[in-house]
Amino acid sequence: MSKARALFDEMPVRTLVSWTILMSGYTRHGPATETLMMFQDMVQDHYNESLIPDSFVFSIVLRACSVMENLDYGRQLHGRILKTDGAIDSFVENALVSMYANCGSLSDSSRVFARIVRPNLLSWSSMLCGYMQNGFEEEGLGLFCEMLRAGTALDDFALSMALGACANLSCLDYGVQIHCYIIKMGFDSCLFLKNSLMEFYSRCGDMDSSNLVFDKMTDRDLVSWNTVIKGHVHNLQSLEALRIFRALMDEVSNCDEYTLASILQAVTSLRELDHGREIHGYIIRAGFESNLYVISSLLDMYIECNDHERWNHTDEVPPKIFNRLKGGKCDEFIISSILKWCSLRLDIETGKMFHSQIIKLDLTYDAYIMSSLIDMYSKCGIVEAAWRVFTEVKNPGTVPWSAIIAGYCWNGWFEEALRLFQEMQFDFYKANEYTYTSVLLACLALGDITKVKELHCQILRSGYGSNVSIINTLINVYSEKWHLEHALKLSFLIPEADIAWGFLIQACSSVKDHETTHKILHRIQQSKGDIDPTSASYILESCADPVLLNVGTQAQAYITKRGFIADPVTGNSLIRMYSACGRIADSDTAFKKMHDRNSASWTSIISANVDHGHASEALELFSQIKWKNKSLESSTFTSVLKACAQKGLVDEAFHLFISMNEIYGIKPSMEHYSCLVEVMGRAGRFEDALDFIDEAIPFEPGPLIWKTLLSSCRIHNNMGVAKYAAEKLLELEPSDLSANLLLEQVLLTVGKWNEASKLQTKNKPMRMNSSWIEVKNTIYEFVANHIPAEISAKLADLEGKMEELGYVSDANHVLHNAEEEEYVGLPHTEMKALAFGLITLPHGIPIRIVKSVRMCGDCHSACKFMSTFIGRDLVIKDSCNFHHFKNGRCSCRDMW
Repeated sequence: MSKARALFDEMPVRTLVSWTILMSGYTRHGPATETLMMFQDMVQDHYNESLIPDSFVFSIVLRACSVMENLDYGRQLHGRILKTDGAIDSFVENALVSMYANCGSLSDSSRVFARIVRPNLLSWSSMLCGYMQNGFEEEGLGLFCEMLRAGTALDDFALSMALGACANLSCLDYGVQIHCYIIKMGFDSCLFLKNSLMEFYSRCGDMDSSNLVFDKMTDRDLVSWNTVIKGHVHNLQSLEALRIFRALMDEVSNCDEYTLASILQAVTSLRELDHGREIHGYIIRAGFESNLYVISSLLDMYIECNDHERWNHTDEVPPKIFNRLKGGKCDEFIISSILKWCSLRLDIETGKMFHSQIIKLDLTYDAYIMSSLIDMYSKCGIVEAAWRVFTEVKNPGTVPWSAIIAGYCWNGWFEEALRLFQEMQFDFYKANEYTYTSVLLACLALGDITKVKELHCQILRSGYGSNVSIINTLINVYSEKWHLEHALKLSFLIPEADIAWGFLIQACSSVKDHETTHKILHRIQQSKGDIDPTSASYILESCADPVLLNVGTQAQAYITKRGFIADPVTGNSLIRMYSACGRIADSDTAFKKMHDRNSASWTSIISANVDHGHASEALELFSQIKWKNKSLESSTFTSVLKACAQKGLVDEAFHLFISMNEIYGIKPSMEHYSCLVEVMGRAGRFEDALDFIDEAIPFEPGPLIWKTLLSSCRIHNNMGVAKYAAEKLLELEPSDLSANLLLEQVLLTVGKWNEASKLQTKNKPMRMNSSWIEVKNTIYEFVANHIPAEISAKLADLEGKMEELGYVSDANHVLHNAEEEEYVGLPHTEMKALAFGLITLPHGIPIRIVKSVRMCGDCHSACKFMSTFIGRDLVIKDSCNFHHFKNGRCSCRDMW
């Protein structure tokens, strides 16, 4: 343009054509500001009467206003056009429609369009494009229908815009009708439209149809490959995206920065660092290392995959991007990526530096860039700055609104986020999937399930009812609020490959719904979708129950096959799962196989050993973690103090307790003080425990303290302290009947029948309980007051064998079970489950049972006797402890 301007300046005589050509060049190639300046110079040239702007000149200047989004100048020019005879024709009308729409003034654009007597295809397309650009997709589709009714001959651009509107609204059915129209009118051979169709189907979540269009294409270009790869990434089918990428490289041996950006997103979602490094190598070989669009995507990949070594060597990237930005050579994606880099590193200074340059370059008109700035300030915790950026956005569309609402949610300003959402709707801006996701999570945080259901109805009305991201968020919200039935119904609305399984299995685990957990895990294994390490962790956590051991073993194989078992989070969940299933040996094996152990890994294995009565092993592990200089967590000390309680190591426990604060800087919590009470209580030092509670605890002792002391009284049959602890517990929590239950057990054990009977009426609501056992992938539940004949016969046989070994039933527990309502002479639920397991499980197979309440002393004694002759391991998990019965002994050492 500089050479063209030099020739223009040297011209002795400049005609209207000369001015028009140069202004057209500036409008097309920039800077558009030169177009406006030249127009001003031209109309002020009083010496050349032939320089009267015509419709072509006006349309060029209007396009320049559109490019600059200079609404004020555009309106002034519109007024000048109205005063100029013969200046308004179809060129100017269409340019006015486009200018107003691009500047965000749809009302003016619609008024101009309504005055066009005979709108042509360009008029319709300009108005349609305006609706789309401003987020009014429904109105855009309505206009498209009017075009069809008016008999306007459509072109590929208008059809592509209509498909884009359907994609934004997730209107799959309407888009399919447009596809039929395209075939009917012979547009199906148009490569541009075929690419648009693929994008439409993929954005609506119908990857089967998108793949079908792609497979039938005989004239694929790089855009086609990029569209199908991006579609699979968008629909969380990253493995398929990687497969297509390999096919592209085999068939074409070429790609561009957009291909690489998409495939790096796929690698990021899979956390496949090895694949990411391979692609990095290709980027270097193919010469894309200087492409900031690619490097920004690569930066995202290393950040999200937590490759700190690579991440920490990216400090040279921001200066390079900043220098390119000063030269005006960065697009919104690159700027957005670097702002994301700033937010993840909480590098607010670099973020502010880019912000100032964005202002200098007058890029504040770009909603995408401004939204990234809002996100950056929000992630860095400066909500006020995020709000200031939002207020600087002229005519904020859906994206900035979504960014500020998400920012408020990120910082815990949930009520303010809901207020902004209402304001956004009041201003007639339409919410998108990101807006709805943020608002739903805000409602979840506030516990407002009624608002969630209202939003769900609104989502269905707005056409987002089949949106994968929103459905997964709804599954999360309903699962968190224990509306599991709603969550399960929603999971059938989208392909299994797209379901965020972690939310469902976490919910099942929370409500102890073993049967549903089993079914969901089976669906996961049958699905072709991708899971991430977090979902893998949830899967293992959901199997953390003895009756789900077989399912957990299958889940481990599935997760190992997916390559997530090396992830520390997943490995820690595996340790906890096997521990909760009663397989402490497998927990130890999982721990030893971990290459990347963090402090949570050590805490998990220490806690696992404590739960199974392996106090010595737990203390040895604690010694190792100190020797390796690993950081210690508050929960680590909780487990180690419990190990001291099991071993009766009172002095060692106090030494550890003191070192928490003095050496490791961990302030003791109520749970730690409770552990010390347990240490003294288990050792029978009740006077010391009471003195400690009265004098050493720096805050008012909570229910946990008194419940712990009461449990110790049950072990040592200390009725006096038990009554005192129960009274204190009931003062704090009058509705907590566990105090009476524990006290009743103490009274029964010491023979205080009359006093115990007075408590039984109060405890009746808590007496119903269940026990579960898994046999051949089916979970069986046993309840009180019912006993099948076959199980009764088996129990009679077992009792006869025990009596031969010297077993004598404890009448205190048989006649007055403290935790379940059963008739005299009927066995407790764990005994029924045990008999059923002995009948149905092959000889030698371990028996694992879960009981919802604490085992009574008689059942505990019976299990010890039976463990000497049943010929298999017996594990029972009650509400307080794991009990490993073997060779006449229990791992709890009769202190539970």
